[in-house]
Amino acid sequence: MLKSIFLVPIVLGISLLLGGTMFAQEIEPENGVQNSNQTYALTNAKIVISADETIERGTLVIKNGKILNVGLAVIPPKDAIKIDLKGYTIYPSFIDIYTNDGIPNSDLKSVNAAPQLNSLKEGPYYWNQSIHPEVDAYTLFQNENFKEKENYLKQGFGAIAAHQEDGILRGTSVLMTLGNQKSQTIKAVAASHYSFSKGTSKQSYPSSQMGAIALIKQFFYDAYWNASQVNNADNISLIRGIQNLELPQLFDATDKLEVLRAMKLAKEFKMDLIVKGGGDSYERIKAIKASNAKLIVPVNYPDPFDVTDPYLSRFVSLAQLKDWELKPYNAYFLYRHKVPFCFTSHGLKKKEDFLNNIRKAIKHGLPAKEALRALTANPAEFLNVSEQIGSLNEGKIANFIIVKGDLFKDGEIYENWSRGERKKIKDIKAIDIRGTYNLNVNSVVYGWKIKGTVEKPTATIESYVWKNDSITGARKMDTVKITPILNLEDLQFSMTFVEEKGNYNGVVQINGTYNPNLGAFHGQALLPNSDWVDWSAIRSEKFKEEDKDKVDFKVDTSAISSVRYPNMAYGFDSLPKAKTYFIKNATLWTNESKGIIKNANLLIQDGKIKAVNTEIQQIPNNAITIDATGKHVTTGIIDEHSHIAISKGVNEGGQNNSAEVSIRDVVRSNDINIYRQLAGGVTASQLLHGSANPIGGQSALIKLKWGYTPEEMLIKDAPKFIKFALGENVKQSNWGDHQTIRFPQTRMGVEQVFYDAFIRAKAYEKTWKSYNELSDKKKEKTIAPRRDLEMETIVEILNSERFVTCHSYIQSEINMLMTVADSMGFTLNTFTHILEGYKVADKMKAHGAGASTFADWWAYKFEVNEAIPYNAAIMHKMGIVTAINSDDAEMGRRLNQEAAKAIKYGSVSEEDAWKMVTLNPAILLHLNERMGSLKAGKDADIVIWSDNPLSIQAKVEQTFVDGILLYDINRSFQLHDRDQLERKRIMKLMLDAKENGAKAKTPFKKLNPHYHCDSVGE
Repeated sequence: MLKSIFLVPIVLGISLLLGGTMFAQEIEPENGVQNSNQTYALTNAKIVISADETIERGTLVIKNGKILNVGLAVIPPKDAIKIDLKGYTIYPSFIDIYTNDGIPNSDLKSVNAAPQLNSLKEGPYYWNQSIHPEVDAYTLFQNENFKEKENYLKQGFGAIAAHQEDGILRGTSVLMTLGNQKSQTIKAVAASHYSFSKGTSKQSYPSSQMGAIALIKQFFYDAYWNASQVNNADNISLIRGIQNLELPQLFDATDKLEVLRAMKLAKEFKMDLIVKGGGDSYERIKAIKASNAKLIVPVNYPDPFDVTDPYLSRFVSLAQLKDWELKPYNAYFLYRHKVPFCFTSHGLKKKEDFLNNIRKAIKHGLPAKEALRALTANPAEFLNVSEQIGSLNEGKIANFIIVKGDLFKDGEIYENWSRGERKKIKDIKAIDIRGTYNLNVNSVVYGWKIKGTVEKPTATIESYVWKNDSITGARKMDTVKITPILNLEDLQFSMTFVEEKGNYNGVVQINGTYNPNLGAFHGQALLPNSDWVDWSAIRSEKFKEEDKDKVDFKVDTSAISSVRYPNMAYGFDSLPKAKTYFIKNATLWTNESKGIIKNANLLIQDGKIKAVNTEIQQIPNNAITIDATGKHVTTGIIDEHSHIAISKGVNEGGQNNSAEVSIRDVVRSNDINIYRQLAGGVTASQLLHGSANPIGGQSALIKLKWGYTPEEMLIKDAPKFIKFALGENVKQSNWGDHQTIRFPQTRMGVEQVFYDAFIRAKAYEKTWKSYNELSDKKKEKTIAPRRDLEMETIVEILNSERFVTCHSYIQSEINMLMTVADSMGFTLNTFTHILEGYKVADKMKAHGAGASTFADWWAYKFEVNEAIPYNAAIMHKMGIVTAINSDDAEMGRRLNQEAAKAIKYGSVSEEDAWKMVTLNPAILLHLNERMGSLKAGKDADIVIWSDNPLSIQAKVEQTFVDGILLYDINRSFQLHDRDQLERKRIMKLMLDAKENGAKAKTPFKKLNPHYHCDSVGE
């Protein structure tokens, strides 16, 4: 029964995809007379056919909403209505392929304040209501509620593609022209839309950007699997998701990093993606170019800050200042790097700002020719409708604008023709009567000046009268200024003015005609005494624009060299590269059998440690020598448990098992904490999922390569890890009274979550093993099992292909999880926090687990009441690989001092204490063959300290990652001074902008998120 009920929309979707314009034809009888066959010939116009072809003086002929003919020597048909456009230019009208105008908002609502775990959407749809590829904008579009149509037309648009801007898989858009005829549809199903935001859905999952990415992946694997079934499920979402892949694919990204994430998804699923960026793609232009992205570029440039108050201006970061200065250059960067792009008005507070902002982009380097291409041909090409719109070639839809002057400088749009329907914005026939005249009314002469605009002229009349001087009594000439009311229709003119004292005391009414060839008026005037008299006026001087009203159109590309990596405080002007360094006379903390060596040397070459002390046979000629006399040199600190450099959520807590999500997908390379931690000697970190659920997400192992892209920060071929968690957080006992829906709610339930996951994973693995053992012939006749990203990850744990780091506190829970692991046949790699590790150290050693703990945190919540500062030392003495981690952005840059606490509280040796933040975390992360000690062949992650690194007096002087000098204390001072000058320079520009009339906004501090284990939400 369900199949028959939902057959119609599925068939409709297929039909729309196969015949995109099927609904553009009229099939409804007309109640009246159709008058769409009129032929128009627009003559003597400059015609811009496309960005690459212009006719200086030609004719454009249109009929039935199409371009019939266009050219230099076109003879208009005899029945054509001729419009002389001498002095005007015809351009193809603009296309906006990313809008939501005319589309109602989604009506998805949550039933109460409690968490919503399941979808409220009834019917055979996908399980998550933020996934709805079946939504068709064509069926939703409400022309009567399309309030922005007039503004689109006034800005030069002739076609838009609208979609419902809600959810992760948002459905399809409709492409239409902007006239008032019934048939406006160009393409009923124009493109398929995506985003990283779940929109109005109140469903608990996803609650983070990494969750949204995982959900997109799982949906497509489900959709492909469903399509492979002989009797596939009647799930509309899965069916339409596959069908929509035949369309252009449009992704909504909010910044440059999201553009790269979207393109990474596109590569996995072989999608040709078009991405709406955040206007800051210039910051990662090379990476975006390499990704083969096509971009939709917003022009909603930020307003300047009001920096007149020095106290408030402190809150504005350099990143915000540079964002304001450089966003107008974004299109120019894309053009220079040959990234295909088009413009959108999306994000503008006022559509009226669109054309001015396009001109702003041109002033900032974008050639006008390329601006036109981005407004016309490119969007048409992106949506595969170049044969219908995007230029003024014969046979295409008659979408064009008529402009006086240069459209991209100070030209004005007079008319917008949409599908051949004429929309008058300004009167082409308007006559310019502005100037200086001598107005003669029955031999009484007045001075008369007409200013204003051509369409709305304004005037002042100067009446010359004699009056007696109040002191001498002598008669003298006086001038009285009068403001009249004007009206001009075609060549018919009328004017009324009131002369209170002078030649005619009272109301003077004038009527007459204007001769544009002579620049003269004549007619009759009605005087206050009711006499009719003759009047005339001859122009003595034409109107001239005042200099203050003119703005020189200058192209300025002076700021393009100020893009930094990253584009914020302490960013590099150019990315530093690995070099050869010879460090001499240092105290080397080798973390090897050699121990601490004094007056020793170290050679770094090709990003690796080439040789240590006596191993150095020869110093390369290109080596940079660093005299480290009196200084200490160590391998870089490794933070086993960090939450820095993560975008939009550290927890995916919508479900009790989120093994499918990965921090690798959301690494944030422009977190200032990366630089701060380099200044504290940290060179590598494990970015962990939080502790919101028992089975969390996959971690990311990164090098702190400040200035580089997220992909370049990821440690190549790093071992795979996942976060598990125990305690209060996972059972939501500290989340509030409404959080009582999600399982588990008890510690017993937590145990069952683990058992359930691993039992299901074993069954999943068995199913796939059976399938993979089939012969190729049998596989051809057998449907492959459904791919489940969550179960795949758990199977990796069972097969020792992925390692577990577990958030833990209480002894009983630690014992429980080790029992689960033993019974399921895997080993827990690391217990992190593990503040009661001293109680179970013997069991941990027997099981094979390592420990990553805090140095001296205790009593900050109930489950750590029995923590002691001797914990790390006790576990270390039991032979457990013990590390000290941060779990905090601020503590991360002081891990050298945290390590020193192991000496204070447990009498651990200096070398062993130091290993707790270097070699030991490398061992726990299975990276010790590559880092963690000063040994030839290992990565050149090196720190030069001013003193013993365990001393509170020690400062990091230089930090190298893969042989790249990424932090230098002296250069850091220089960068600080450079940034202060940069702030002052841009603030001066903001003050100038405000003085020149720009709307300035109140300064605010943009917070840099500091995530912790229990942080929930984006």
